[in-house]
Amino acid sequence: MNRRILGNVLLSVVIVLSISGLFLYFTPHQKSVASIHTVFGLVFLGSVIFHIVNNKVPIKNYLKGKGKGKSKYKPFHAPLIFMAVLLLSIGIIYQIPTFNTLYDWGNAFRNQQMGKEEQTFDYEIIDLDKTIGDHQISVEFKKGKSFRHPLIAIWLEDTGGHYIETLYISQSISSSTFQIGKKVGDGYAPATVRRPEALPYWSHKRGIKASDGLYIPLDSAPDLDGVTGATPLNNFIISSKTNLKQHAPFKIMVEFNQSFDWNEYYSKDRFPDDKIYSGSGAVGQPSMIFTSEIQPTDLVSKTYKIMELIGHGHHSGKNGELYTDMSNITTAKEIADRIILNIDKNIN
Repeated sequence: MNRRILGNVLLSVVIVLSISGLFLYFTPHQKSVASIHTVFGLVFLGSVIFHIVNNKVPIKNYLKGKGKGKSKYKPFHAPLIFMAVLLLSIGIIYQIPTFNTLYDWGNAFRNQQMGKEEQTFDYEIIDLDKTIGDHQISVEFKKGKSFRHPLIAIWLEDTGGHYIETLYISQSISSSTFQIGKKVGDGYAPATVRRPEALPYWSHKRGIKASDGLYIPLDSAPDLDGVTGATPLNNFIISSKTNLKQHAPFKIMVEFNQSFDWNEYYSKDRFPDDKIYSGSGAVGQPSMIFTSEIQPTDLVSKTYKIMELIGHGHHSGKNGELYTDMSNITTAKEIADRIILNIDKNIN
């Protein structure tokens, strides 16, 4: 093909692709515009292939850094450009923060024109692969607007409220070691911090006292080794396995607690004589407790259940009582937007 003709074809196609691309980016999706963009994209691809075939020699020279000019960096131009394109592509594909900022902004702009609100459904997957059993239990936690990395416990108990086993526990609680544990100079260092108020309903149900008399674990806890995991920083799905047939009917319990979430009632100075609550300055509203009851018929096939908020724990962890009066709880009820339980047969 004549170079002039090919040049005019490429220029025309680039103009059409640019205009249709801008329409797709700034306006709600239209099939006609998307079709034009797709067709001319294929035409552009064919033209580029034709151009490469007919200009193999100069293109090879470009890649090797040959040609006019005395710059000693010319041989590095092509590799650096290819590397930049590769890194950008990887960042976009794997949803690395900031790489999708441009796309996300355009998506939000288009949704705004249609009166929609953009929601992301990125989830951290915490797979407790050391657990074994005939059923897999997954808890999907979609964060609410007050979510600030709460500590979490998930466990199994019978319908009479008797503890059976823990399915997941935040690592900081299982050992009482917190990464931001103590002040060291201008920063923080890991340290042992006792948090009996964090998950009191779970810890008292578990019923194992540590050497200091508290029910919250300290140092090594063999029964928790295989179910300990990192504290989630986003929406998350925690998957654990256990033998369920021997327990049904039973209940799956979830308890979570978040520091510094004070409100008008649970203020810093609400309980001045309580050394745990007022002593640390970190305790806010008490832990939230969710549950879902499982019947034998639920184990026949995959089962989904929305877990229900049933109460809260003691504000400083002095006991393992369930408090159903939620009148003084505010933002703590907004830590979780929803919690969905999934039970399925373990095929491994």
